[in-house]
Amino acid sequence: MKYFTQNWYREMQVNGFLTFPDSKEDWEESLNWINEDGTSYIEMLQAELEWRKDDLLTLLPAPFHPYILDGSLKTKYPSKELRRMAEEWNKNYQSRSHDLSKQYMEQFEEIKEQLPSQVLEIHTKSLHDGEVLSFSSTESTITLTIAGTSVGWYDTNVRLTFSDIEKSSIPEQLEGSWWLYDEIYKTETGFELHVLFDCPLCELMIQARELKIETV
Repeated sequence: MKYFTQNWYREMQVNGFLTFPDSKEDWEESLNWINEDGTSYIEMLQAELEWRKDDLLTLLPAPFHPYILDGSLKTKYPSKELRRMAEEWNKNYQSRSHDLSKQYMEQFEEIKEQLPSQVLEIHTKSLHDGEVLSFSSTESTITLTIAGTSVGWYDTNVRLTFSDIEKSSIPEQLEGSWWLYDEIYKTETGFELHVLFDCPLCELMIQARELKIETV
């Protein structure tokens, strides 16, 4: 991935996590929330903070680190200073993310008329949030079956068959992963597709000449 990388996606998750209640009243109301399994609101925040700790320490600047290390980043009502830092970081991230998407779309607009029609459909109809149901390959083909989603391409499953494979990089654990974001490039003989998957977070690359799409 040249644009929508694993680090970009991790930053997106930090951006979503780094939000606070609008008011003290909202915070106090949230404290009364209990999950179905008996987990309290604070316990849920503590667990998520621990799960995201490495990314938070890596991606957020040093002034955030004391809040992360002592566990108070999300488990206490934020000070004005913490809220200000979070708003500035989120604003910066959103600006960078917008610029990145714009850069990708500009290069895509330059090549889209040169792409095979079914390759173009991956971009225009989206497979976002589709689960990989199966994967198989031969020397010259790669086949992926993706579950349909209500927010993505089809509400039925889709089989993608790439043929005349010239180059590929396939994650070890692909079945069960979720299609997040994709990038498409023109090559001299065909196209190159990059896909970012989650669960686990990984990247796929396929360089091929042809793509056949079928509903199954």
